[in-house]
Amino acid sequence: MFNSKVLSIDIGSKDTKIVLGTQSKKNVIIEKTITMTTPVGCYHDGNIIDITKFKNEISDVLQKENIRSKSIIITTKSTTVITRDIDIPVAKKEDMNSIIKFQMERYLPIMFDDYIMQYKILEEFEEDGIKQAKVTVVVYPKIMAEGYYNLVKELKGNAVALDISSNSINKLFIENIKVNDENYSLEDTVGVIDLGYDFINVNIISDGNVQFTRIINYGGSNIDIDIAKQLSISEEEAEDQKLEQCNLESEASSDRQSSTVNDIAKAQVRNWTEEIERMINYYKNKDQGNKVDKIYIYGGSSNIKGIETFIKEILNLPVTKIQSLSNVNCSKLNTSKVDSSIIDAELSMYLNAIGAIIRLR
Repeated sequence: MFNSKVLSIDIGSKDTKIVLGTQSKKNVIIEKTITMTTPVGCYHDGNIIDITKFKNEISDVLQKENIRSKSIIITTKSTTVITRDIDIPVAKKEDMNSIIKFQMERYLPIMFDDYIMQYKILEEFEEDGIKQAKVTVVVYPKIMAEGYYNLVKELKGNAVALDISSNSINKLFIENIKVNDENYSLEDTVGVIDLGYDFINVNIISDGNVQFTRIINYGGSNIDIDIAKQLSISEEEAEDQKLEQCNLESEASSDRQSSTVNDIAKAQVRNWTEEIERMINYYKNKDQGNKVDKIYIYGGSSNIKGIETFIKEILNLPVTKIQSLSNVNCSKLNTSKVDSSIIDAELSMYLNAIGAIIRLR
């Protein structure tokens, strides 16, 4: 698996991002990045609705780009994927699954036979003389996983892994890396937030692990819908207006349409940020000593002009859009005559797919 090319596919409600790359030790070497529109009626909240149509669209793109890699990883996000942190007594490895399942069944009113459960031990500690473990548990709908497996089979590929966005981004935030040429420390607790089209994924990373993750049902589509209604234009035109005319740092424009677009974007991003603030406060109140030192943003809606400053002023925390990571090597993209400034601008669009390429030994 290591040092061999893989195709990583990050499926989103609006766009599907495809990355051809290789894991080399702790780095990821990127050879190609592609964005294709997720076919209408093929995907909803993590579920593939029309496998045949989706497969045909992906196959056409891969053929056009002359990509033949058969090792495929899929990463996605969904409101139906449940992630929880629990404390349990330390036990033998073969007993851990049963203990975790028993604990999770107490909290979640679901039929566990319909789900796949995986866990990761974050830390071990002692309480009242008993050895305990803090464990993060992911509960994933089987029918959703089967949909992805069948998609890979339809693509005549080999399914290497199925990942979730919070885990994918977590694997990029490791010791001794630089984010935008600045040192990142595992001692810092950072919010890494994916500003997507339909969803915002809030991840809080501390000591190299995601300690908290939640999905917010807001995204760039809410801005597009409001602009389209207000200006009586299509949502596609509204998205163009958003990217061209929005600047969240600017005051009211003399141009009435630009001012309307900006006001709509500001209102929506303020809603997002207040929800993000609520999540951060919930995390801080969970345990004494919990804190958040800095916010990193990525994803399509992080491209809205002035969004870093706008969020920073509300949260009163440093906010930075991820433009480069020292453990992501884009030199092979540069050799194909791609402007390096374009790579920096678009890297944040592909971070979930890039992180999914990393397979931990």
